[in-house]
Amino acid sequence: MSNLALVLDSQGKYDEAEQMHRQALALSQAVLGREHPDTLKSMRNLALVLHSQGKYVEAEQMHRQAMALSQAVLGR
Repeated sequence: MSNLALVLDSQGKYDEAEQMHRQALALSQAVLGREHPDTLKSMRNLALVLHSQGKYVEAEQMHRQAMALSQAVLGR
């Protein structure tokens, strides 16, 4: 699912990519948990597509959340 979202993003289909990234993130959180490295990667991917759409505030919030969780899990 994440790979398809990345393809949609590269094609400039940002709305579809955002939906797919959100689905991938929700699935990853449910199956792997919020702190799993794959979940954190999904969060960063969603933040990137939000940025591509000009949703800068939401993108920054997602990046900050992913960074905080990454630091908590992986250390600084």
